[in-house]
Amino acid sequence: MPRTIAKTTLTLAILVLLHTAAGAQVISVTPTTIDLGVMEQMQEKETMVTVTNNGGGRLIIKDVKTDCGCTVPTLTKKELGPGESTVIDIKFNSKKFHGKIIKMVNIFSNDRQHPAVDVLIIAEVKTALVIDPASQKVGFTRGIGGEDRTNKVTFTATDDVDLEISCDHTRKGDFDLKVINNVEGNPQVSILEVTLPGNSEPGKKRDGARVRTNIPGFETVDLDMRAWVVAALGYSPSEVKFRYTKDLKKNIRFAPEKQGLVFKITKAEINLPEIQVVVDETIVNKETYVRLTGTPLEKSDPRAIATRGQIKGTLTVYTDLADIPKLEIPVSYMIRM
Repeated sequence: MPRTIAKTTLTLAILVLLHTAAGAQVISVTPTTIDLGVMEQMQEKETMVTVTNNGGGRLIIKDVKTDCGCTVPTLTKKELGPGESTVIDIKFNSKKFHGKIIKMVNIFSNDRQHPAVDVLIIAEVKTALVIDPASQKVGFTRGIGGEDRTNKVTFTATDDVDLEISCDHTRKGDFDLKVINNVEGNPQVSILEVTLPGNSEPGKKRDGARVRTNIPGFETVDLDMRAWVVAALGYSPSEVKFRYTKDLKKNIRFAPEKQGLVFKITKAEINLPEIQVVVDETIVNKETYVRLTGTPLEKSDPRAIATRGQIKGTLTVYTDLADIPKLEIPVSYMIRM
């Protein structure tokens, strides 16, 4: 009796599995590898893959993702009945890549056996001039002024050409430039040194430069440069802006940007008589607040009329630091006229 029951149970289990397999959705993607061949930089090519439901259930394509913004898939049909197919259009842009590039498209569905299917996009990107960084952006991390900091942009000619680049200034003059051709005796390599001077004024810097080369198709290369210079004594906010308010109240915190610096705010004053200033040394030599309190002018006040309700002034803070004897912070507020 037990043997008969066991055989019956096994038979039922097999039937259930066969029924489940026959009724389940099964995804098929072709092809799963696409070679776009040789491409130039900034070139776009289009391709596609076919998605088919080889099962008996309803296939639902939940999402299609890529590992790079250079690859853009477009799906028009998300649900497929048994035997139905659809296509996913794929656009690939070679941007400023160089060499063999492999990108991936991920297709997610309700196929329990294969919930994710990967499609590889392959291309060989050719260019006559390789620029490093490829983004053509030169960034400096947030840091305290005082010492020069230098980053490099490397230019390499891929053909047998003696490379020559030239550039002697940035648009705003916030950065210093130095061109080095024939780097280490290699005529195909040039370097542009971008230096953030140590005496740069605190604040966010954004500048640009146009590099000229002798490579056809790359006669000019535009570079973007950014930096954020902070003073050894930091303060927040760096600008005080009030809008339409009945009370002018704001606390400005002063503290060293790095450990070891001791300071004292000796005086603070503002050229807006309606605002009072109080210096509050909360932690001696480590943290001080400058507190602003006041009441906006009446709209009938001559100053309000003359400025059309846009009042602007400057908070001047004096310290005992030889390198930072004073700091000037813009203060403004608005009056409904």
